[in-house]
Amino acid sequence: MLLTKHGHIMRNYKKYAAAAMAVMMIASLAACGNTGTSDETTITTTTQETVPINTAELSEEEAEQVAGVAELLTGELENKTIKWFSFYDPFHATTSGNTKALSLELFEEKYGGEIEYIQTTWSNRFTDLSTKIIGGEGIDFIAGGDLDSFPKGVTNGMFQPVDDYIDYDSELWSNVKELNDYFELNGKHYVIATAATSGPVVYYNKQTIEAYGLDDPAELLENGEWTWDTFKQMLLDYCDVDSECYGLDGWFNEQPLMLTSGVPSVELKDGKLVHNFYDKNMERSMDFMKELYDNGLTVDKNLFAWQTHIEYIGEGKELFYISGLYEIQSASELWSKTFGEPEDVMFVPLPKDPEADVYYMPAGLEAYMLCKNAGNPEGVIKFMECVLAANTDERTQAIARDKHINDYGWTEEMLDMQQKITEMTAENPVYDIHAGCPTDMYNLIDSGEYGIRAAFYGGDWATVRESLVSAVEIYIDEFNAEVAAME
Repeated sequence: MLLTKHGHIMRNYKKYAAAAMAVMMIASLAACGNTGTSDETTITTTTQETVPINTAELSEEEAEQVAGVAELLTGELENKTIKWFSFYDPFHATTSGNTKALSLELFEEKYGGEIEYIQTTWSNRFTDLSTKIIGGEGIDFIAGGDLDSFPKGVTNGMFQPVDDYIDYDSELWSNVKELNDYFELNGKHYVIATAATSGPVVYYNKQTIEAYGLDDPAELLENGEWTWDTFKQMLLDYCDVDSECYGLDGWFNEQPLMLTSGVPSVELKDGKLVHNFYDKNMERSMDFMKELYDNGLTVDKNLFAWQTHIEYIGEGKELFYISGLYEIQSASELWSKTFGEPEDVMFVPLPKDPEADVYYMPAGLEAYMLCKNAGNPEGVIKFMECVLAANTDERTQAIARDKHINDYGWTEEMLDMQQKITEMTAENPVYDIHAGCPTDMYNLIDSGEYGIRAAFYGGDWATVRESLVSAVEIYIDEFNAEVAAME
């Protein structure tokens, strides 16, 4: 794969976009249906993990295809059991309707392997993991796609590198080599990335668009005209708080809009943590968001006791809402209460920065982390290869489409848009790792007063940056020194 000047994947994206789409679409089943035995409610994850397939119901032809996928796997495995530590189980069949993941089926068939699910809770998962590592319990792997544990989990002693176990030039790993290299820390790989997946989207209701004589964002996208400029103009044409016509809603709008400039706030370059606060592209994205705020185009949450109102989309009282596709990956009678009738609901990618060289996309990630003192690292990597092999199975996309039409009430238009977004994301994904930085550093960067959210609270980026940069640079220097001392 070739990289752009910002380090993003550019080659072979169409070949793997279909696999990534299937991973994303079906994986929601695995994440949504697993509840635990603790007294804490299990939180649905937006990280995409595996592809569930009920292999017991495969036809003879399909079984042969599974066997064909298994041919990509090589070697033997002495220790058959790996320990998965999480607040949910995306791999095993459950009474709530999840079917066994194809990756697990391959792991069982090829290696006689098994996954032992060790449960925790969302809020306690990192504390519990540290306790188990110290106790020598041999926890093997956790989810890494949310990027909220990396890179700080490395210096906190929670993870170990995987370079001794993976040949990135092999047939299976070469396709995701540069994706893994993007997260390389001090010459070592800690993130086991198996697919780039699409991130947040912009939701809207077609009836609202038509009623106010606005251009359909899907048509603007098709014509190459879905940009910050048209996004802003539509909000200007629609918004009128006195008439209960509210603009852009959502909790986490700032980072996705920022990433459409192609520049994250924090990333790894040459294996070291760096910030991009002085990058002109990042500054332009902050200025754009402040323009939205200054023009009253973002929903003032003070009006609603700091609550979002997705239901306003369905009621025609709100134009746009930025969030993940998990919002509509449930029975249509549930999500139609907020977004509107299924035939009226639509979504598009984040608008393009009109000055960007390509269409950059805020991306999701299917990824895992190998825990420190893992009891069976070889087994984890063999299972990761099963995940990669499962991602190449062409059948999964058709199964995903059927599920979304029959169970979720999606239209063909929605599915086609999801396909397009997945392809676009695989071509130019952008990741920001500030959520996985040391906690004090993350709190500064993510702040509405001092950080990347300040523009949506009226903060001028040049001023905000000067109050932020010195402290962040101290944290970055300390972190890089800690990493270097680990050699």
